[in-house]
Amino acid sequence: MEAIGLLDLIGDLDGSVIEEAKKRKRSVIPGWTKWVAAVACLCLVAGGFFAIARARKTPPAVSGDLPKIAIPEYRPDGMGYEGLCCYRAEELKKNGNPWREDAVLETLPVFRNGSYDPFGVGLPFGLTEAEMTARLESAAKKLDMEILNTKVETNAAKSTVYSVRATSKIGNLTAYADGSLVYKPPVGNKLPEEYHFSGWDTTDAEAQEVMTYLTETYASFLNFERPELAPQGKYDFKGNYNVSWFYVYDAGVDLTESILNYCFRAAQFVPEYNGGIMRIKLNDGLCAAQKIGDYPLLSVAEAKEKLQNGQYQSSAPFAVTGESDIATVELIYRSGPREETLLPYYHFYVEIPDSGVRLADGLKHYAGYYVPAIRDEYISNLPTYDGHFN
Repeated sequence: MEAIGLLDLIGDLDGSVIEEAKKRKRSVIPGWTKWVAAVACLCLVAGGFFAIARARKTPPAVSGDLPKIAIPEYRPDGMGYEGLCCYRAEELKKNGNPWREDAVLETLPVFRNGSYDPFGVGLPFGLTEAEMTARLESAAKKLDMEILNTKVETNAAKSTVYSVRATSKIGNLTAYADGSLVYKPPVGNKLPEEYHFSGWDTTDAEAQEVMTYLTETYASFLNFERPELAPQGKYDFKGNYNVSWFYVYDAGVDLTESILNYCFRAAQFVPEYNGGIMRIKLNDGLCAAQKIGDYPLLSVAEAKEKLQNGQYQSSAPFAVTGESDIATVELIYRSGPREETLLPYYHFYVEIPDSGVRLADGLKHYAGYYVPAIRDEYISNLPTYDGHFN
């Protein structure tokens, strides 16, 4: 699954924004106080909530046909670190992920990301203008949208087309080079009064109801054969809970396909301040990807051992001290323009006993850690945490 990226946060980009982003240098905010404060703004449902395979007696045989994989650097969006607050570790699993720790998986595919952005500014790459236009026109028909005009959007140097936008009487539709489609209904649209659709005070039950309605209403646009609702909520530091991530994916014919669809082929509904729809983002993170091969997996037990040995990637400034602090694990494919290679990871959440943040009584703080899920024989650069901020 793709974490909330630059396009999600600021909407459509223009050339001046991209040019300014190129000029800026990445910086780290010094001091514990600023890092801890930043997590209140993030508490990310980052790219993901995911994890992988069960322990097995005999690992798959090593194949000499599979090339070794260089693990991409973990570069989370924004400042701060990936953190969540919950009262019970079990709540961390309430994200719709189809993988379970007792799943039987010997291998999972690894891909070369055709939408990788080597400049690191969040600019979509991958599809050609003709491919984007075809996707745009197909989606417009499913929305019963009569296109009035289209606009091709390029980077600051006018050398790369990164999106094609269409306008109509029922809203705007944009096809991006990374395979995503973003539909923005007219401003002021509202859902029927019986549905509560808000980014700050929605309960689990209300989220299920409104997600069912939205998925049925936009069934043609989504084009999912087996839509699976996956709304996700979070607590703030005061213990207030709210569903803020309205997510649906297409469940596959088997577990591997379901995991891939959950991470790469899914839709997010974003509420408007008045209870209407701000936008619908339909992702297809594998549309420009090239499959490298199916790679044998580590067991959960092996990944936990690596985690405790410091062989992980994380944006959190806390070292993993022991197995008793490991709260939960799931399977994730990190996605988006920052990932040059798309591969599975064990995504652990580790309890942070003293993060420096004052929490509501009983509320616990967890941080995210990633261990590559493919076996060491296929990795050329095992990541090791060195005690510094990533």
